[in-house]
Amino acid sequence: MKKILVPVDFSSHTDITCRYALEFAKASGAELKLFHTYFDQIIIADTSFPDTLDMSTIYNEELMKEIFRQAEHNMQELEEKVNHLITKENLTNITITTNVTGGELEHELKGICSEFHPDLVVMGTTGKGNNINVWGKVSTFIIDHAKVPVITVPEMKNFRGFETIMFAADLSDGNAGTISDLIELFSSFKITLHVVHFIIKSKPSDSYTRMKKLQMKFGKEEKEGRISFEVSEVESDNQKTVDHYVKDKNVDMIAFQPHKHSLLYMLFTKNITKKNLFATNIPLLAVPARI
Repeated sequence: MKKILVPVDFSSHTDITCRYALEFAKASGAELKLFHTYFDQIIIADTSFPDTLDMSTIYNEELMKEIFRQAEHNMQELEEKVNHLITKENLTNITITTNVTGGELEHELKGICSEFHPDLVVMGTTGKGNNINVWGKVSTFIIDHAKVPVITVPEMKNFRGFETIMFAADLSDGNAGTISDLIELFSSFKITLHVVHFIIKSKPSDSYTRMKKLQMKFGKEEKEGRISFEVSEVESDNQKTVDHYVKDKNVDMIAFQPHKHSLLYMLFTKNITKKNLFATNIPLLAVPARI
């Protein structure tokens, strides 16, 4: 892993988001790019008086300049903070670059992904002012377009680490490749990977057979105690079952393979809500299927 992109909004938990990115960067010696987009559209007053229109335009231009200056200032402060951590921990293999740009958020993020070609994206899932709708939409957009693993970090007080990872398997053909990618992604960390598939208890299913076939592909890792496989039956409340599993296994991060039309995609990305995501209050990791 050589390049990690960190979209930031300078909200209260940006520091935690950067901490997650730093952990991956120091394990592989990567370039960490801190990226911020500010809204730069000038609002022109609806008026029939030319002189008023000119004054409004000038006012908005000055406002945009101030927004840009503030964004640059915030980025400089964040860069200094991250560099302080790098120096404090003697992480000589990490380089930091920054980029501040104005524009429409999704468009600019797509552009920086095409230009920077990150190997991993790490971002928060709430924006400044706890704007869940905006940043939930943005994180979903990045998952769809980055084509690389994306970690989304909810607002949390402390860095949890990566000791226990839960992979929410949908038992599709791509799951074996995703598990291999997870093992590679966390190769520098000592983790336990729990592969779990949730089913409705009252409905007939071949999930146990399919899980067994998946399990057989990772016999070596399972024998070493690095991975486990389980089918979990859901009584009625899907979210309650997930929450119980996370608590019981002390899960630090939930990984999944996003599919636009699957239940897991709907549960963990498209319908990003407090109930489905913030109730667990732990980071999510979207790992795209191999093409």
